[in-house]
Amino acid sequence: MVDEFDVFFRAQPAVCDFIVELTHESSQKIQELSLFLSYMVFKMMEVSDTGPAAMVAVETIEAAYKQTEAWMANVSDVEGAELEQAIVRSLRRDTEPHLLQYVISELNEPMEDGAELNDEEKGEVFFILKTVIASICNEMNQDEENH
Repeated sequence: MVDEFDVFFRAQPAVCDFIVELTHESSQKIQELSLFLSYMVFKMMEVSDTGPAAMVAVETIEAAYKQTEAWMANVSDVEGAELEQAIVRSLRRDTEPHLLQYVISELNEPMEDGAELNDEEKGEVFFILKTVIASICNEMNQDEENH
């Protein structure tokens, strides 16, 4: 498994740097979970019909980060019972709803040590993974447009 992670770190240095930079003040479990779930997303993309993800550029991550911030702002404008429905509708429109659902299901599971993430920690990891998924999809779309 360590070799697999090394391959991931070499294949996606900008993504790994982004995660480390964004989580440097977070707990080690948040850093490790964010990196692990990002690795799992890349593995899922690798075995999908799309094939291995292209190396994600820093600019692509920055654009995806802004997209995720805007998405979070829109979702936070919705209140009460409508919030869950708004999130579900938004995720259905997303380019990779199944990957996001996978992330959500993993965030709701206890950690290996039995500990559960609080809502703030879940939100932090979700934000990071939504950005990573958007950056992969944006990079793949750019590759398709250039070929």
